Amino acid sequence: MQSEKVVIVVGGDLTDVAALVRRYATSHRMVGADRGALKLAELLPHFDAAIGDFDSVTPSEMEDIKKKSLVCRVLPAQKDETDTEAAIAYAIEMFNPEEIILLGAFGGRLDHLMSNLWLAFHPLVKQMTGKVSLMDRHNTLRFYLPGNYVLKKEEGKKYLSFIGMTPIKELKLTGVAYPLNGKDYEYPIALVSNEFKDTEMTFSFGSGLLAVIQSSDKRE
Repeated sequence: MQSEKVVIVVGGDLTDVAALVRRYATSHRMVGADRGALKLAELLPHFDAAIGDFDSVTPSEMEDIKKKSLVCRVLPAQKDETDTEAAIAYAIEMFNPEEIILLGAFGGRLDHLMSNLWLAFHPLVKQMTGKVSLMDRHNTLRFYLPGNYVLKKEEGKKYLSFIGMTPIKELKLTGVAYPLNGKDYEYPIALVSNEFKDTEMTFSFGSGLLAVIQSSDKRE
């Protein structure tokens, strides 16, 4: 199966989603999770799939989702996985993705935000380390397993942060304002507000699970 790129719009803060959806609509498969599907129905003439229990949409909104989506899977409200997890599983099953971008994963309900951050530990996300992004207008977050990586600076993103989701061993950062050379952290820690020295940097670590965030201030 040919690998494809996938955008999944979820039901968090959808304030700035429109511009990002339009950016990726012609190059990525578009999947909506629950109210994210409603947002796609508002923005696009059609999209690839709608996944969720849709317990927060009205009957008329549901009709619009069904009309615009090529596939619509309605899940039971009581289930062991979130709508976002179900949408990720669908994307992996159907599209063999080389990249998944989650839009709308920040903001909204705090429990939903924590659930989206804890996707880092989900087996489906772990198998795509470095290829799953949580994104809004001001932030791009990716999860990484131990290894060596080259990271390119995103346009307009001034800050670079490394968040240990677990204890981290042998963290090395080069090409940044505040480098590290094999630092160990015995507990989860947030190393925030670093910066690129040029257009790319390298990092590596020996054990743990790391979230890397490129961001800008909202006033910028």
